[in-house]
Amino acid sequence: MRTWKSVLFGLCLVFSLVSADEGEDVAVPEIREDLETARWSLSGYIGQVSYTRFNEIVRFDTDFRSSYVAVLGATRVLYDHGIYARWEWEGQVAQHWGKQDHAELNSALLLRWRRFPWDDILNTSVALGAGPSFALQVPAIEQERHDRASRGLFYMPFEIAAAFRGRGSGEVFVRIHHRSGVFDLVSRAGGSNFVGLGYRWKF
Repeated sequence: MRTWKSVLFGLCLVFSLVSADEGEDVAVPEIREDLETARWSLSGYIGQVSYTRFNEIVRFDTDFRSSYVAVLGATRVLYDHGIYARWEWEGQVAQHWGKQDHAELNSALLLRWRRFPWDDILNTSVALGAGPSFALQVPAIEQERHDRASRGLFYMPFEIAAAFRGRGSGEVFVRIHHRSGVFDLVSRAGGSNFVGLGYRWKF
């Protein structure tokens, strides 16, 4: 638990320090053209389950257990809202191990905010998505922790990504891999949360 808290806290600390150095002159920061013009990307990340809620994880409140997920994904940019935001589609294949052992298929429409004051040094984006998630078996963790469990649930990824300027066509990211029934709107079954660290290559 302390390891993941340190990673997330360190990332936020870097963002805040760079922002402070930049001062008030933040109109339109210089950006990496290779990352801005790329329309496709491939990503991979490994996550660990946390027995805390989504809103608790974003406040760095985690309870990590010995169960993991490895995810491979492909992303396509669908539409740009100027230089500030863009819509993306992502498809994923995931494999769980530890407390549960099954494959999972996910798809999501993401809205990504792409502009921060420190982008001329550390290109940063924040993305939130929504879409379907289908597990090839009923997830053991969700079955253990909730009254009901289901193979089909709602998938909502939340991600912070960053790349140093001039360091190739990739970026690293931290992501919350969230499955849920959306307060019984999609399903009355309970979900799960994994916190992952990954890499994305854009082309």
